[in-house]
Amino acid sequence: MSMSTTEIKQTFDEQGFVVIENLIESELIADAIKVFNDVETYFSNNSYDPFTDFLMEHRTDQGALYDLYFRHPEYQKLTTHPKLLNGLQSIIGPNIFLYESALVYKPKGKKNEVPWHQDFMNRTDEPEKLIVWIALDDVTVANGALKFIPGSHKNGFLPFHTVKGETHHTRLNLDGIDLDNFKYGEMKKGDALIFHHLLLHSSDRISSEKPRRAYRFSVQNFEQIFSPRCVPVVLSGGGTNIYSKATKKSSSKPKWKKAINKLGQKLATFS
Repeated sequence: MSMSTTEIKQTFDEQGFVVIENLIESELIADAIKVFNDVETYFSNNSYDPFTDFLMEHRTDQGALYDLYFRHPEYQKLTTHPKLLNGLQSIIGPNIFLYESALVYKPKGKKNEVPWHQDFMNRTDEPEKLIVWIALDDVTVANGALKFIPGSHKNGFLPFHTVKGETHHTRLNLDGIDLDNFKYGEMKKGDALIFHHLLLHSSDRISSEKPRRAYRFSVQNFEQIFSPRCVPVVLSGGGTNIYSKATKKSSSKPKWKKAINKLGQKLATFS
């Protein structure tokens, strides 16, 4: 039985996550898996990626293929699926843009566990984000289902520290946090999980031969129009009536770098 937009919103607000079952058609899933297989085969034989001047480099050793929306139309179709956008709009509103995208999986023979964390937990000056996690395989406890602490998104940003040399180097300070009442997010192929970026979540180390591939991307509204790489892509809405409501994202560039950029722009006009 499908969920209404009201039920999606109520479940998300209370739990911090919601699963919309049987959302993506099997042929779209098959196309996305074919791309994954082709990319993995390519990188096992050839390390050159012509996109790395523009996009984030794939990390097959960490189980992450980055910026797939910009590389492969098959993942654009997943991102802009009408039923999925309808669900997102019921939570965050009509004006949505893409923040980043990736395919995540559990690489065999690696330290493939993911510790408890909040997504973007060190970006405390940025607005609320929704994470979308589309299952390309059946997801079970055995092959690495996500674990959540329901309702933990209501606690806001939590303290964190950095562990140098680790894949997941930004770590939550877990003292005083109750991690016992977690819930596994088992899913069927084609289900879509939507969760708040501050929801506490993790996944166990697994050795299953069954793959657990998921297309993961994040979105936000137009409170700030900013992307960590690539460019912001408007997925819905975006009329000029909301432009004036967007706050300016402060630049992390030092003043001397910004001055050089401005000088370069002026010199370019004379070429």
